[in-house]
Amino acid sequence: QSTGQKEAVVSTQSTGGCCQVLMRAILIVTNVIVMLGGALFLIVGAIFYTKQQDFFPELEDYSYDMGSAMIAMMAIGGVLFLFGFVGCLGACSGKSGLLNIYFIVVLICVILEIVVIILSIVKRDDFEDAAEKAAQDLFTKYADRWMKGNTAIEISDDENNAVNYAQSTFECCGLSKTDMWEGKVPPGCCSGFSQDEWQKDANRQYALDACPADTTKYTTDCVTQVHNLADEYGVVIIVIVCVIIGFELICLIAACVSKKKKYVA
Repeated sequence: QSTGQKEAVVSTQSTGGCCQVLMRAILIVTNVIVMLGGALFLIVGAIFYTKQQDFFPELEDYSYDMGSAMIAMMAIGGVLFLFGFVGCLGACSGKSGLLNIYFIVVLICVILEIVVIILSIVKRDDFEDAAEKAAQDLFTKYADRWMKGNTAIEISDDENNAVNYAQSTFECCGLSKTDMWEGKVPPGCCSGFSQDEWQKDANRQYALDACPADTTKYTTDCVTQVHNLADEYGVVIIVIVCVIIGFELICLIAACVSKKKKYVA
């Protein structure tokens, strides 16, 4: 080869080597962060699972629910830690087997996220209709039982809690109209509502004549409030998801580059 050709080859190899080093560095840093996040989930979940009453004695009544949540948290932490470990080890070693596993898992995540975005756009009206119908059935059931006093209606504690928690969380009252409660007020419609205190109250009321004097009744119905929140934060959520997908695509490219060849001196 001529001197010019050799210099071109060396230049190409140097550029490829720098690109590979950069991609590996991105992959290593990313997966170290994922590993640390997974380890944090594992540690916090384990501590709270075994010592939750020591930290928060008031949670003793909800130990079953908290235990289930902590088990889920530890499971997620374990998956994240294992996933980050595989990616980090594959990036450091350049072994194709590890990087192939990492590539496939990330690719599946990207595909699922894209499918969710497409479905949320294409099927948005269907999702909204199904959600509103389910909520309508639940709110109507609550109104029939507690506002109209129909004792033939059977409604569970979870359903009672869901109605009041939803209204308290979204700061709304009623589903599609605030006067659906027959002139009465569910506790969740009041600004001072505390879900935990209400659940612990043996004499809790499900229908009030009016909100307590030191609280106010929410004036927006829940459908309108949820739509307002969706309009306000929907674009932000989509942008965040797109950024995550973009970052995952970079990780896919990094995984491919990292296993192509060894470092070039």
